[in-house]
Amino acid sequence: MSKGIAIETILYLLVGIIVVGIVIYLVYTYAIGAPIGEQECRSMAISWCTSCKNANGGDWTQAAGPTPSTDLQACATKYFSTIPGAACQNNGPWCSTFIPA
Repeated sequence: MSKGIAIETILYLLVGIIVVGIVIYLVYTYAIGAPIGEQECRSMAISWCTSCKNANGGDWTQAAGPTPSTDLQACATKYFSTIPGAACQNNGPWCSTFIPA
């Protein structure tokens, strides 16, 4: 009967700790998620403005079209000097910085 811990047991323990660490890191990364960057925010703004323009036929006095997402509202507050309104109506000046009129 040998005394002490076998090398094989130590290696299994080490591999187990590494695997658990990787799993915790991946869960943390996917659960928390990376913050939206300026380019992704600009892309969301372009997409939303294009949808509004298409829904209204280029007439910014009409309210038809999608409402801006909460992600767009939040990132616009962070990266741009103004934020879009709650509807497409009267957002022509704000959208003109992202898409041609």
